[in-house]
Amino acid sequence: MVDSRKRIGLEIRKLDHMLSRNLTANVKASGIDEITLMHGWIIRYLYENRNEEVFQKDIEKNCSVGRSTVTNIIKLMEKRGYLCREAVEKDARLKRVLLTEKGIHTHEAIEALIDRMNERTLEGISDEELEVFDRVVERLKENIRRQQEEQAVEGEEVDD
Repeated sequence: MVDSRKRIGLEIRKLDHMLSRNLTANVKASGIDEITLMHGWIIRYLYENRNEEVFQKDIEKNCSVGRSTVTNIIKLMEKRGYLCREAVEKDARLKRVLLTEKGIHTHEAIEALIDRMNERTLEGISDEELEVFDRVVERLKENIRRQQEEQAVEGEEVDD
């Protein structure tokens, strides 16, 4: 039986904080600490979509971030040499966003670091325990989505 005094949200928040601090410490020790979490997400998105034309609006949508924020981040990352913008032949006003070699190498270094951290974090946890964890996480997400849907419907009823 789960201890009713333990609050699942608080425990998840503590775990998230521990993981974030661990990632930050490992990134700093690896010498790639000028990369923020948002920069890492953008680099990963560009890396995973390097065979597609990616534009600023795609990054905005994928990262759920506003236009001005993404503009500033792209400018900074371009200045630091992680990405570049290139005009599109069909419309010179459009600029695709591309990773540079430095951006590609940084992504690969971050992925290797995350893989090592993940392995160490999962030490001593069996495959069966991980399967249970995955099922519990999915159920939690389903429950939260259902609550959000119910709240949205209740909000609509109040507006009527």
